[in-house]
Amino acid sequence: MSNNTRAAGAAPSSQSIAFDFGGVTGDSAANNNPPPVFRFDSNNNNSNDDSADMSNNNAAPSRPSTNHNSPTTAPNEPPRKCASCGKTENEEEGIKLKNCTACHLVRYCGVECQREHRPKHKKACKKRAAELRCNKPNAVIVGGGGGGQLSNNNELDSERLARMVESGDISTDRILFACPQDVDIKPGADFQSAIDEAKLIADRRMVLQQAHLRFSTLSRVSYNSGLDFERYYRDLYEDIQQYHDVWFDKLFNVDNPNPTHAEFTTGILGTLCTILRQRGDLEECAEIMKTYMAVLTRYQQQTEGCGVTAQVDCCEGLTFRANLIRCNLGVQLGDKEMAMTAFHDVVKYEKKEKAAGRYTDDSCPDLDGMLECFFGHRDYDRIDDDDIFNALTFMDKECNKDGPQLKPRECGYYNCDKKEQMSGDFNLCSKCHNQPYCGKECQVRDWKIHKLLCCGKNKTDIEDDTLLMIMELMVKNYGATADARSEIKISSRQKDAASAALLKKLMKLFTGEFSHFNSQQAVGDAGTNPAFSQALADFFAQQPGYDKVWGVLRVGYRESLERDREAVSRSNTLTLNESVIRGACEEMAKRSTLTIGNVMCDGDSSRNLSKHHLLIDALVEETKEFLREHKEYDSYAGLQKVGYNPDYMLIISKVICEVYEVEMDEEGNFTT
Repeated sequence: MSNNTRAAGAAPSSQSIAFDFGGVTGDSAANNNPPPVFRFDSNNNNSNDDSADMSNNNAAPSRPSTNHNSPTTAPNEPPRKCASCGKTENEEEGIKLKNCTACHLVRYCGVECQREHRPKHKKACKKRAAELRCNKPNAVIVGGGGGGQLSNNNELDSERLARMVESGDISTDRILFACPQDVDIKPGADFQSAIDEAKLIADRRMVLQQAHLRFSTLSRVSYNSGLDFERYYRDLYEDIQQYHDVWFDKLFNVDNPNPTHAEFTTGILGTLCTILRQRGDLEECAEIMKTYMAVLTRYQQQTEGCGVTAQVDCCEGLTFRANLIRCNLGVQLGDKEMAMTAFHDVVKYEKKEKAAGRYTDDSCPDLDGMLECFFGHRDYDRIDDDDIFNALTFMDKECNKDGPQLKPRECGYYNCDKKEQMSGDFNLCSKCHNQPYCGKECQVRDWKIHKLLCCGKNKTDIEDDTLLMIMELMVKNYGATADARSEIKISSRQKDAASAALLKKLMKLFTGEFSHFNSQQAVGDAGTNPAFSQALADFFAQQPGYDKVWGVLRVGYRESLERDREAVSRSNTLTLNESVIRGACEEMAKRSTLTIGNVMCDGDSSRNLSKHHLLIDALVEETKEFLREHKEYDSYAGLQKVGYNPDYMLIISKVICEVYEVEMDEEGNFTT
């Protein structure tokens, strides 16, 4: 037997068997001793396997995580000071020191101090950084609990591993997996068959570990959107389909005293269904929902009568989430029976939790509360299912009017049209963990532009996506004008060079001369400002490919735009596009429709919803008329402020009352 045992402290092999007879001698049945236990350890060190179950306390790394950004200092430690200017850290006065990210030896109060101190610190910094790289653990071994069980007590280890991944102390491709599996060998049973069955079960649990690490542990990492969760969730689903009998007869067996396999699988499959539903893949979501509900049923059977309060509460919570997914899916598929069956279960759970005082978190979905706004009460037995379904359909269309909630990410390089097939297919910029790329080539091409947003100066208060959209639009429009007036077309290389330079120019303009446009609400007005347009014309007059045409057009460009602007002002034409006005009015009508529902309890949801669309049209016309009379609101920034104008709000209130045939009391409440 000695050839099959593993020495204490030895590194785990790819596949090994450890024997533990527990002191059994002779015939175990005759001596009333338990049968011998054979533990099968299935270890996987594939470089692509960066997920595991963190339920074992033995899953700690070979050395403590070197998290040098510990937020607290020891009681006797002297106050922290900036290595350059000597300022003492004082959070009350807003003085916060940050570590040198390379060596973690010194701290600075700002970038300027770090640059000033760099010549003195450079040598020691490089030496310490090299030492830290050498001291990082080569790998972390994690795995399920003994006896083939996945322990649910994994909070500490999960957080620790997540911190290690985020701080760079361990890479996800250096996580190894251990999956112990107990096998009972009955007297006279075939040894090889038992070992093959053990390996088959251990392999199934390995798939669950890989998905569960992403579900429970790496979800704590702040840039988790770059980790391919969906691919591992799909692997788990496909494995259940392929080895259905093994999963349901062994791991999800009703008599299995350990329900955590079914618990974890239920949570993972529910998340996968949510991803597909929000992305609009409804048919695939409905197909996976069958397996999802089958696993949930087994979990319910395993926890029934178990007497463990935490396990029962967890099962009820997962059942509620499943019903919520089924309700939303039924609404999107137009399946009233599915939606309404799930709806009544959801509302029943929400009311029970609210009565117990456990439903106070704002992040919890509140279908009960939302429909109370629509119908004015919570006695849904008095309301026909058709009307409830129509209300749910209305809310779903309002939420998804701009397309699916979860859109596939596009490659960050603006000249690349590739999109993710699955969530997490694209890698993220390793510095900001925000910009996705389909490959290294696109990242290299985009670096001149992205580095300005990632680590450049002159950071604006405008969203990066908006800045990039403005950049692309300007390069396209100014380039189209140049191409139309010149025989020599602008090359793609010239456009790339102009894009990087323009982004830098825009950031400088928005943080300097045109800082009044430096907000997400006001940036849309910059395009109609003659002085801003002149600055852009001057910029393009200096760019290769654009210079010949715009070198001429830039002369008197501002004066021409000002004349056009005065003509528009005199002609009673609005500067704002009607689609912008309609978008604001749709949001206003949505709030009004939900509010009016409190007093309009006639049950005729079809008539009420048709009035909602009439209200939108009426609000658009009244808003356009008001903007023509009050030009100070005819801008993106002005449209954000018009709601504070009492005259405008009085007009809007009258429109709402006329369309819905209600009245408004002195306190501003609607009454029938």
